[in-house]
Amino acid sequence: MNKNCSVCGSTFMPEPGFYFGALYVSYAFTIVFFIAIWLVLYLIADPADWVYILAIVLVSILFIPFSFRYSRILFLYWFGGIK
Repeated sequence: MNKNCSVCGSTFMPEPGFYFGALYVSYAFTIVFFIAIWLVLYLIADPADWVYILAIVLVSILFIPFSFRYSRILFLYWFGGIK
């Protein structure tokens, strides 16, 4: 595998701190999901506590691929110098 992109010169090996930064972006996504799920359930029916927990866990599991991929992409565009 090449170390740099032949077109733009970007490196394919991110710095070690890149993954820590992407972790914070993923954490922010997760908090937004939690608040959105809680708000929707609260406004619709205000169910029992176990419904909140079950809904948050299920949606979190379903959105793991989204959060994993887009947190890295956003962090790379914001702080990686890629345009």
